[in-house]
Amino acid sequence: MTSPTPVGREAIAAYLEEELLSGRLPGGMKLPSERQLAVRLGVSRPVVREVLRTLAERGLIEVSPGRGAYARDVQTADIAEPMAKMYRRRNATTRDLVEARMMLECEASAIAAERATPQDADELDVALARIEKATDIIERARADVAFHARIARASGNPVIEAMFASITGLAFEHMLRSHADTQIASEAHPFHVKVVEAIRSKDSAGARQAMRDHLAVATRRYGEDLNLAVEQLARRELDRMQLPDAVKATLLGEGRASDPAESDGA
Repeated sequence: MTSPTPVGREAIAAYLEEELLSGRLPGGMKLPSERQLAVRLGVSRPVVREVLRTLAERGLIEVSPGRGAYARDVQTADIAEPMAKMYRRRNATTRDLVEARMMLECEASAIAAERATPQDADELDVALARIEKATDIIERARADVAFHARIARASGNPVIEAMFASITGLAFEHMLRSHADTQIASEAHPFHVKVVEAIRSKDSAGARQAMRDHLAVATRRYGEDLNLAVEQLARRELDRMQLPDAVKATLLGEGRASDPAESDGA
């Protein structure tokens, strides 16, 4: 570790974050003590303590009382979360999201068809079955996001996987709208099956087209909802479910800092 220049709380936090995300401070490695960091970086221990608290809140380190601070293994979501926050600040609409998903997921499906292993295909079958077995809108939306995340992973491209991770929260909210409408859900789901079949048979063009047809259902069926901010659309659907405000707030936070493919075991 070398000292960042200029030295200041924000500069130190940015420097340590880069060290952690780059892997130069690998997961499980113990960071120098507060005193050692303060001396090395030329700042006071309270400044170092505040920086470590910030990094812990971001999920980049774990602080164990009496033992010190340790680097966490970097997760895809650690990198994707700042991007997700930017999309929300820009009030991304459902149309924006569908257009982006068209660009990303059609090619991700095509690449997955070229590279997926038999195990990948089997896990996609499992993820697909979870959607079919889900008993309510929220469970189906969760399973649906996990399915699409698993396709991104099957591409074998960590950049594609990180890009999809950055939209998982928005995708979950979008899917609440789709699964709340039985006609849309029934029209869109068969294309899930076609995507998996194409990936298993190494049909790259077929996988690309099946994903395009799947995402195009929203373009055809959503009408003016395409022009609503994704979060606004999701709030409307959750209001219709008459859920408590605390539950709605929790659901609107889903996927923003997590990896559905990991959490769902897909």
